[in-house]
Amino acid sequence: MFKFLETFMVVYRTHSFSLAAQQLFITQPTVSNQIKQLESQLHTELFERKSRRESIPTEAADILYKRSAKILDDWHDINTEIKDLQTNEQSHVRFGISQTVSRIMFAKIANQISVSGPTIHYDVMVSNSEGVLNQLEEYKIDLGIIEKPLVTQNVRRTSIGKDQLVKAGAPTSTWITRESGSGIGYYTEQYFREADVHPDRLIHVNNSGLIRRIVSTGVGQALLSSKDVPAGVEVQPLGTAFIRDFYLLIRDDDLDDPLLKAVAEIIKLVNQL
Repeated sequence: MFKFLETFMVVYRTHSFSLAAQQLFITQPTVSNQIKQLESQLHTELFERKSRRESIPTEAADILYKRSAKILDDWHDINTEIKDLQTNEQSHVRFGISQTVSRIMFAKIANQISVSGPTIHYDVMVSNSEGVLNQLEEYKIDLGIIEKPLVTQNVRRTSIGKDQLVKAGAPTSTWITRESGSGIGYYTEQYFREADVHPDRLIHVNNSGLIRRIVSTGVGQALLSSKDVPAGVEVQPLGTAFIRDFYLLIRDDDLDDPLLKAVAEIIKLVNQL
C-alpha cells in the first residue's frame, strides 16, 4: 500500500504515468498496475487518462493526495521508532536546508547538536529554498532552514538569524545567479529591479559553490553572502536593503513535538553565539 501511495503522489504531481516511471526508475506498466490496484482498493478512479502523455487527477485523487504525505510520514515514524528500539537510538530528525545554509551555517548547527543533543541522529537534504518547503509540505523532512521569505499554509516560519548580501566579482556585464526557486536567485532579481541592471549575459547555476568558483576567476559578478565570498574577490556593499533573514520552517502539526522543539532551540542558540 505504501509503495502504491508513493507512486500515486509522483503521478499526481507530474500528471503523467511515463514521467512518474522515469522519476521512480520503474517501468510504465508497473506504474499503471500500482495505480489500478490502488483504485481497486479505494473503489474509485484516481486519474482521467486524457492521452498517452497526460493524466488528470480526479476529485478523489485531490483528497487522497492531501492525506498521502501524512500517511507516509506516519509510516516513516513507525519504522523509525521500531528501529530505534532495536538499535537503542533515542531520536531522529530529517533536515532540509538551502545551499547557502549548507555552506555557512549548518556545520555550526551540527557541532551544537553534538554538544547539546549527542543522542540525536539526523539526515540532511540540500536543495533550494522552494525545494525545501516542498519537501516539508510532503512530509519528506521534519525541519527546514532557508533564506527565501516563502509563506504557505500550515507551516510556521521563524527568523533565526541575519545575513548580509554583497555584490562580488569583476564588473564585466556578466552576472552569475542561481536557478528560480533559490534564495540567491530571488534576491538577484530584486537587485536587478531596484538598481535597473540589465546584464549582457546572465548565467544560471544551480550550485552555490560553483558560483563562488566562477566569480573567483573574474568571469563576472554575483550576489553572495558576505560570509561566503572567495578570498581576493572584489566586493561592493549593498546596504541594509539586502540584509536577509535565515528562516526555520516547521509544520504547524509538529509545533508541540518535544524532539523538534528541542532541536529548534539548539538551532536558535547557534545564531545567538
